[in-house]
Amino acid sequence: MHYVLLSSTGNLIESYDEESEARAALQRIVSSEPEAADDIALMTYGDDGMPVGDPVFAKAPIAVR
Repeated sequence: MHYVLLSSTGNLIESYDEESEARAALQRIVSSEPEAADDIALMTYGDDGMPVGDPVFAKAPIAVR
């Protein structure tokens, strides 16, 4: 699996190999810039490059695993 942070315009912010790292980065961004909560999503992609599941937005509670 691959985890990416995307802006609302579809621009790649950063990619991660570990979900916990991606979730922590999303939380750090939103903690320092609360207005970014609606503009950044965490997306999960399978090894085939296809999206898996729904995007995670920081406005919802984020559990760091």
